[in-house]
Amino acid sequence: MDIIVEPENKLIKFGPEVVEEIRKEYNFDNEANREQAITIINEWIKSQEHLIKKDYSKPYIEKSIITSKGSLERAKKQIDKICTFRTLMPKYFQVTNIFESDIARVLNNGLFALVPTLTQEYHRVIIIKVNPSADVKQNDYVLLFKLFVVVAEYLKNTDFCRGFTLICDMYDSSTADVLSKLNLVELQQFIPIITEGYGTKIKGIIFLTGSKFIDGFVKIVKPFFSAKISSRIHVATSVEALKEFVQVDILPEEYGGKEQSIEILHDNLIKTISSESHQSLMKEMNRARTDESKRKVDKFNEQYMGMPGTFRTLSLD
Repeated sequence: MDIIVEPENKLIKFGPEVVEEIRKEYNFDNEANREQAITIINEWIKSQEHLIKKDYSKPYIEKSIITSKGSLERAKKQIDKICTFRTLMPKYFQVTNIFESDIARVLNNGLFALVPTLTQEYHRVIIIKVNPSADVKQNDYVLLFKLFVVVAEYLKNTDFCRGFTLICDMYDSSTADVLSKLNLVELQQFIPIITEGYGTKIKGIIFLTGSKFIDGFVKIVKPFFSAKISSRIHVATSVEALKEFVQVDILPEEYGGKEQSIEILHDNLIKTISSESHQSLMKEMNRARTDESKRKVDKFNEQYMGMPGTFRTLSLD
């Protein structure tokens, strides 16, 4: 039985044909192969003493394997990494209710929207639009990263796609003022959470702005990403220029597409991620941490000591 279906609220859509086609790429259209792979990961999780949460849904495990390009070993590392990130960088994972957190303030600075329809390549488009009157503070990017985690948890548990394209719309705001507040050390720490922990495949990052400041900024941040992702970072100097990088017809009406306005999409997303069901999901997934006292030290060193903002192991006499 196919247990991966799009959410009833239609915040995001993909359909059974998308599930079928993506599964075929990794020989997962065969139910027996799929069940065997999920069972292997399930048994592995139960055998890992340092992993606190032992119960994961079949769709979650399947998506971990799919985003690991069908590799069970990579899927194990992905699950281990997101649990480790929650333990070692807890500040990004503290939020369950966005309106009872400091995230609520950053929502005043702009709109955050998921485009319901996938591109022809089965990519999900995410749009962040900065308000003209935005008053971006130094700490606001940490709040934005926390919001990304809340949304990433929703997508990991509900979406099914090949990857994501992010549109950063600063066309009506001061690009220099907005981007100058970004702490590059925090960016460097956060990127692995999204790419390695959640297994997010970044298919494109598009900055929509007419400011010349963006050219220097892009040169600075490209080295923070892999060569593959760096090659997918683009600048669109007008709404019209977006069509060079992304399928426009699925976008909100403000960008020349047929979708509802970005404000409506933003409201729909906020309503969903502030719902009781999503708060329950966040509480449950925040249990998925590690007990580092039970992890083999050599394995920790091998996998994590080379990360940005290296974590130190403590030796107590």
